[in-house]
Amino acid sequence: MNDTSQVMLNQEDAAETAVLGWQERMRAFRLRTFSFVSQPSRGWAASMRQWHQRAGLFAALFMFWLGSSGFVLNQSASWGLDAIRVGNPGIMSLYGLYPRAPEAGFYAAEHWLAQTTEHTVVNGIPLPELVPSPLGLIASGEGAEALLFVTAPDRIVIVDRQAQPIDELRDYTLPVSSIRRVGQSADGRVVIQDGERFSTRDGLSWEPAQADLEVRWSKPEALQPAHKAAALPFARPTVPLEQVLIDAHTGRLFGRYGVWIVNLVGFAAMFLGISGAWIYVSTARRRRQRARS
Repeated sequence: MNDTSQVMLNQEDAAETAVLGWQERMRAFRLRTFSFVSQPSRGWAASMRQWHQRAGLFAALFMFWLGSSGFVLNQSASWGLDAIRVGNPGIMSLYGLYPRAPEAGFYAAEHWLAQTTEHTVVNGIPLPELVPSPLGLIASGEGAEALLFVTAPDRIVIVDRQAQPIDELRDYTLPVSSIRRVGQSADGRVVIQDGERFSTRDGLSWEPAQADLEVRWSKPEALQPAHKAAALPFARPTVPLEQVLIDAHTGRLFGRYGVWIVNLVGFAAMFLGISGAWIYVSTARRRRQRARS
């Protein structure tokens, strides 16, 4: 046999050995991966231990999350988590919440007011506190001295043109128990009405207004595109942090799949308890039998 033939035989032997080695490795992999199928003759104790381990590995990470989030929820009130609001766009998308600019608002001369879910915006600046259900905006005075009257059914918030609060009128500081509408007379007075009308120039002193007084009542108008764009950053929805933790703890934050994952973790935890008790009892029984023999 010449050298060339010997080399070819050696190459064929090496290839055959490689194929056999690959087949053996695949067989070992199948035995490890599907041992619960390929080894049905294994005893109950060994199978139960194996499934106990698998359930433990599956549930370990989720059980850590459920335990830690449950602990945080129990401390939520004392830690002030119920007062913190989350506005992360990714989290809000899980709730199906997206920012939407208000379509309508109120105008008074060159000033404007827009209401979002959580902010009252005046001239593109949010007020320190939300004014619920505003009825209108009235401007008294001109230039830097202008006072803006942001009116709601139960209050009047007086701010400057930079939306900085100056005063707030409510309860006994108002001449009426509830405000139905607000407007401005031809001579610049602010007029409010419930059953009767009252007018003021500075918000401090009020006097009855004549029934035939000509008043331009504040009404909602379509916001200009520039004003809608200025209000959009303050229209981002938020959710209390405590609610986010509750929904993450129960899996509802991630839709029906998240709920089912938490359900599976619960089933795995029940199985761990049952299988652990079974393993303990069976092991103790075998030890007693060995001790007797």
